[in-house]
Amino acid sequence: MPTFIISQFTYSFVRSSTLESKSEGFDGKKLKDKINSIKKDEPLKRILDSYKVQNDERHNLLHQYLDSLKTEVIHVGETKFTISMLEIAWNVWNKLRSYFLSIDLCLEVPDACPGENNNFMYTWSKAEHYLECEIFGTGEIEFFYRNRNNSYVWGEDTTFEQGFSTAILEKLTFFAW
Repeated sequence: MPTFIISQFTYSFVRSSTLESKSEGFDGKKLKDKINSIKKDEPLKRILDSYKVQNDERHNLLHQYLDSLKTEVIHVGETKFTISMLEIAWNVWNKLRSYFLSIDLCLEVPDACPGENNNFMYTWSKAEHYLECEIFGTGEIEFFYRNRNNSYVWGEDTTFEQGFSTAILEKLTFFAW
């Protein structure tokens, strides 16, 4: 009878030490590495969160800017751009922003200004990458990209209704994080 008890005790001991060695072995190392990775990524997460807050503020400022231009059209009456063109510009931005948010990326808010012929321009610039999105009151949208390092240029025309091609979205990815 004592042999049976010792056998059970020994079995428990072996089982316990096997679990211990597993947590100290390969699986344990993977878990520790993952925990350390999360700890290392925390400062990066805080930085990205602060960029997101700044980007959201710029988004709100862009909205206010477009609203101020609409007010200018209403009060001045004779401007070189229309309310409908400004609405198209806002819709283009919202569609692009929504697409990138849907894939868990944040598209930088572009610089923006109205043109003199019922058009509106968004521009992004980062390192060697430069991208323009020109929106016309007719509903046409022109994209122009240039890589400053190798002088590569690209362009594509579309409309809001047609949407944005894969090539357009790929170029915008240079300005997303």
